[in-house]
Amino acid sequence: MGIRLLARELNLSIGTVSRALNNRPDVNDDTRARVKEAARRTGYVPDQSGRSLRKGRTGIVAVVIPTAGAGAQTDGGLFALLEGCRRGLREVELDLVVLFSGPDEDALECLRRIVSRRIADAVIINHTTACDPRLAYLRASGVEHVSLGRSAGCAPESWVDFDFEFAAAESARLFLRAGHRRFALALSEPRMNYEDLLVEAFRGELARQGVPTEAAVVLRTLGARLTAEGRAAFTDAAAPTAVLAGHEGIAAGLYGDLAELGLRVGRDVALVSTSPIVDNRMLSPRLTHFDTDLDAAGAALAERLIAVLPERGVPRRTPPPALIPLRLVTQASHFATAAVAPV
Repeated sequence: MGIRLLARELNLSIGTVSRALNNRPDVNDDTRARVKEAARRTGYVPDQSGRSLRKGRTGIVAVVIPTAGAGAQTDGGLFALLEGCRRGLREVELDLVVLFSGPDEDALECLRRIVSRRIADAVIINHTTACDPRLAYLRASGVEHVSLGRSAGCAPESWVDFDFEFAAAESARLFLRAGHRRFALALSEPRMNYEDLLVEAFRGELARQGVPTEAAVVLRTLGARLTAEGRAAFTDAAAPTAVLAGHEGIAAGLYGDLAELGLRVGRDVALVSTSPIVDNRMLSPRLTHFDTDLDAAGAALAERLIAVLPERGVPRRTPPPALIPLRLVTQASHFATAAVAPV
């Protein structure tokens, strides 16, 4: 049923029915309730394409997620976070659409294609890099956006991110208390902005404790597994005895990589992940990690998206950034001490 038939059935003007369905204040409560009940009963659905053309809005927020690399299969918490965001957006009748980019696509070109098609009113940028070119493009294009993750070197943006500096410093303190003096940060390739924050904060904490910053080496991984160079680092006489993994996928991969080298996590090498594993029961010993309130992070993302999308004469706002706290969850993977680690 179209809006004309709905209006005829209710003996109301099309304008009154439209205003009632859009919760306009110039329609009394009884009429609004009658219109909505009739719409529900008849299965009336507004012509979204027509509404979008008239309002210049789609009512959609898009997020682009890679199908390979860090943040794809390895990021179990991302969809839980996006669910929190989706619920927040639905409160103001916005929908969240998830789009995917493949390993054969350039991230910026993928974003340009999406923006050119006018699929969404706003875009969520995630897996940010330093001086992320996507942010510069969106600003220049006038496209509303919020980033999930900071981007060093960019102009101030509206973002939501986790307190990775705390996770890195707390991990360094945990390892130092156990007597470790040789460390590694196992990070992804390509390099993301939050990993630079991890390295800086970890080495900064070492320096505050009087430990040379060069004691912490950076090992890049491919597909969440150690490269040949990374494997060689653990067979060296000065092999790391404690490792901070950039995310849970890398941490899970290290269990197998180290086992192939004759090393056991929690016995020979202490291991901590900056993010939680989806199912910790699959790992033995269980993984010590940092956890967070993903629902709160998703709600913070939705709140900032709503703020940058003006509605009914309410001007656009630039909300402050949101730094989501992390908390350490101790299991057994960090139990290795320098006294029993390989030398």
